[in-house]
Amino acid sequence: MAARTFRVIDPSGLHARPAAQLVKAMHAAGAQGTLSKGDRVADVGSILEILGLGIDNGDVIVLDVNQEAESVFASLEHLLEPLTDDTPR
Repeated sequence: MAARTFRVIDPSGLHARPAAQLVKAMHAAGAQGTLSKGDRVADVGSILEILGLGIDNGDVIVLDVNQEAESVFASLEHLLEPLTDDTPR
């Protein structure tokens, strides 16, 4: 698994539409993992869990995913600003 830290740059935060885009991109890539905000964690395959995190514009989140997600990170640039490089876990 590899973790990347991002700041949410979508003015509306990670609401239903971008959460659905994230889940769809992760499924398409065959990626599995978690998304966390602070000490709260959600499965990247669950829109409801992601929405439950209440991610707003400017929040810092961590995506901890398997290697298949590498292609997904680039597709999320309009939503997320990378803050760090890959950090092995």
